[in-house]
Amino acid sequence: MAEIRITISEIVDICIANKLIPDSVSNIEILGERIKFRYKNENPISTNIDLEINYKDYNNGILFLEVQTNWIVDKYLRFKKLPNIKYLQYEHPVLTFFLQQYLYDKLKIVQIEDIYFKNGYFKIKTFNK
Repeated sequence: MAEIRITISEIVDICIANKLIPDSVSNIEILGERIKFRYKNENPISTNIDLEINYKDYNNGILFLEVQTNWIVDKYLRFKKLPNIKYLQYEHPVLTFFLQQYLYDKLKIVQIEDIYFKNGYFKIKTFNK
């Protein structure tokens, strides 16, 4: 078992270094517990959408994030059903990330016991299968 202590900024840096963030994402800012960024898409309403993601909870291998946008995109997302992607599911305003399954598929041996967010740090408890 291990306990990892990491900031949101460090998580974003790791994702950038490992090319896990698509080219459609730019202008990434860390604002306390929030990640703010611009998403470029082909949506007719807006080709550039400013988004914020906030940590909500972690339970049974699933990470819950809250998505915030501007009012017009917010109204669009309330009524437009977005396609689910492997490991991700979106039901306004909650983005569900099946983190345990993602890590299992990618790493095979590391499993997350729990995630806490306190004093600007994520504390991630892991164990080997």
